[in-house]
Amino acid sequence: MSTITLSEGGAAPLPPAERLAGSNCGTPGVWRFESDTGGPHVVITALVHGNEVCGAAALVPLLEQPPALVRGRLTLVFCNLEAYRRLDDANKSACRKVDEDLNRVWGRVDAALPGDATVELRRAREILPFVSGADVLLDLHSMTQPAPALGLVGRAAKNVEMARRIGFPGLLVQDPGHAAGLRLIDRAPYGDAAAAPVAMLVECGEHFSLAAIDAAREAVRRTLFAYLGCGSADAPVAQTVIEVTEAVTITTDSFEFVREWGNMEVVPAAGTLVGRDGEREVRTPHDDTYLVMPATEAFRKRGETAVRFARRVP
Repeated sequence: MSTITLSEGGAAPLPPAERLAGSNCGTPGVWRFESDTGGPHVVITALVHGNEVCGAAALVPLLEQPPALVRGRLTLVFCNLEAYRRLDDANKSACRKVDEDLNRVWGRVDAALPGDATVELRRAREILPFVSGADVLLDLHSMTQPAPALGLVGRAAKNVEMARRIGFPGLLVQDPGHAAGLRLIDRAPYGDAAAAPVAMLVECGEHFSLAAIDAAREAVRRTLFAYLGCGSADAPVAQTVIEVTEAVTITTDSFEFVREWGNMEVVPAAGTLVGRDGEREVRTPHDDTYLVMPATEAFRKRGETAVRFARRVP
């Protein structure tokens, strides 16, 4: 077991990739548990990005002591094992992926195209049978900047209801996804408002922080209780819904912010200059604009999302 330096200082043990790559159902990194009673199929995914370790930290205890499910089925999926296998303190940012972002390939995963054979696309096809058949999908991530946990719920109202049932996290973000590619939570049936299956992506906190690990554990604990009846949960936290009104996609090779903005920072006045994309000025579209996950310098690339503007839903 290796260690990684936490953002608060000190070191935390990481479960070895070989442990996570085991399986009790024949596919590396996929673990299944079943009750004796019918009920929903809950899928929890971690390590969609290899350096977002909070989800793995939250799920490993379930491998050591399988949960006593009152009803239904539980599937745990450790996704980008190859990127995670390469992780250490010297390359924390680089180990987000091997070839491409695993959370942007879900619109391409069904059809094999010539030359379309990245590590992430092959892995997406391998785990697709397990992540596409859920009634409930919880996808655990972390962020590059400090922020409270965020529940990304897409556009469908049913996913807000999922977050309400779980009672966590406190900030829920309705958003359309990214121009760079389809996220897992936006793929059908999860992004289809008329379909029953629900999904939420929880950005648990800053990468490699104790806060993110704690939030991931809380999300898992509450989900297991809400849908599978095992364990216990506290009263729901107070929840606020924030609606993304504009996703700013970078269109040039010279995007820059006028200053470094905080994650979920609120800009009071409409029309405030936030950044420049080449000659184009990027300004807040309304008063009290939330800046949702402004991209750090490493991610300010053509085709990527620079920032999402949002406002509170009354």
